[in-house]
Amino acid sequence: MIKTNYIQQNHVRMRFDKCVEHFNDHDFFHEYCRKNLFERLAPIKICPKIILNIGSATGSGSNLLSENYKDSQIFNIDLSFGMLKKSLLKKNREIKHIQAEASVLPFNDNSIDLIFSNLCMPWLNDLPFFFKEIRRVMKKNGLFIFSTLGPDSLLALKKTWAEIDNFSHINNYIDMHIIGDQLMNVGLLDPVVDSERMIIKYKDMSSLERDLTHTGARNALTAREGALTGRKKYEKFRRKLFPSNSTEKLDIEMEIIYGHAWGRESSPSQNERFIDASNIMRRKINS
Repeated sequence: MIKTNYIQQNHVRMRFDKCVEHFNDHDFFHEYCRKNLFERLAPIKICPKIILNIGSATGSGSNLLSENYKDSQIFNIDLSFGMLKKSLLKKNREIKHIQAEASVLPFNDNSIDLIFSNLCMPWLNDLPFFFKEIRRVMKKNGLFIFSTLGPDSLLALKKTWAEIDNFSHINNYIDMHIIGDQLMNVGLLDPVVDSERMIIKYKDMSSLERDLTHTGARNALTAREGALTGRKKYEKFRRKLFPSNSTEKLDIEMEIIYGHAWGRESSPSQNERFIDASNIMRRKINS
């Protein structure tokens, strides 16, 4: 059975490939969250040698990471080849580029010192599985720091569409308390999660649409309408958001979740046991 909130990764990849050229002109929200992540990183005393930027987009976050941690090797990880190609144009030798899914990281166990992820998690289907992968590749005392969206994000759009049809138009974002529990459940240490609210004001539908389109934030859910949204339905949606007799701007609320957690030593699998060699007794055999 298909889950109503299932996100089609091939559609996500295609949308981000298409929006590459205009992404940096409309990524004020990504920039805002990225700035706040670096403010949270600043007081944390770490000297990472290997860094992953998961969902790196055009690489703005990696350039800052390279400036802050000058002796580090940074890997941009993104589903979109177009985004990686745009980042590659900056020609930073300390930054490598890998096209991969966030939940299947092509790295060895216990090999990464710092994992940075700005607004990638809203596009993932299985956060617990993603967190397990984070724990697998992260070294003991490695740091995972992220931003994502909470369930109150884009509620105005979600509620308006719900009055028009029964299809899914907006992703189902996960509550910060659930995220904290999931981080602990996979064995990451000392998770810290907090949130803030941001209001973005739009004067008309075209400005809202431009920001959503040029940052790749379009519908990629399996439960979306199979055909293109008809003109009449779209006009009904637009009029509900921007009544013709009103000059007020539309408030779009975003719930931003920030968090970090630490790596730990790998625990043995169900079929493995660790034995301290000093406790093995030697037996003398007489010949």
